[in-house]
Amino acid sequence: MNRRAAGTAVATLMLAAGTVGALASPAAAKANSMTVGKVALDTRHAVITAALAYSCDPGSDVHVATTATRLHPAKGHRPAVATATLTNKKLVCDARQHRVRLTLHPKPGSAFHKGNKVQVVASIVTPHGAHYADAKKIVTL
Repeated sequence: MNRRAAGTAVATLMLAAGTVGALASPAAAKANSMTVGKVALDTRHAVITAALAYSCDPGSDVHVATTATRLHPAKGHRPAVATATLTNKKLVCDARQHRVRLTLHPKPGSAFHKGNKVQVVASIVTPHGAHYADAKKIVTL
């Protein structure tokens, strides 16, 4: 009987230790966050600038993908789109918050003008396309 009780106690301790280890692992920490700040139209260069605040887990293989899409395009027209990417080599992934200003370049055939309403979406993305954090903001340029 004592061996059975001891075996059950050991199994319970191992299960509890595994649960605590999983909760404390970097995969569970998830310091990934994203915020979109000021968005502006640079008419001189025909681009959109966006201030972002991000954080990512240490050692993460991620990048920041940002897209601005014009809302309510003229009837029969596709919405204008501008994009920017911040590669993993340019990110600081140390679980602290960092600020960057990205320049979003319009796709061919896209143009933005003062007064356009746009939605900016910024995401922390893995090379396989998984999103660790997303933020969006709707502004009038």
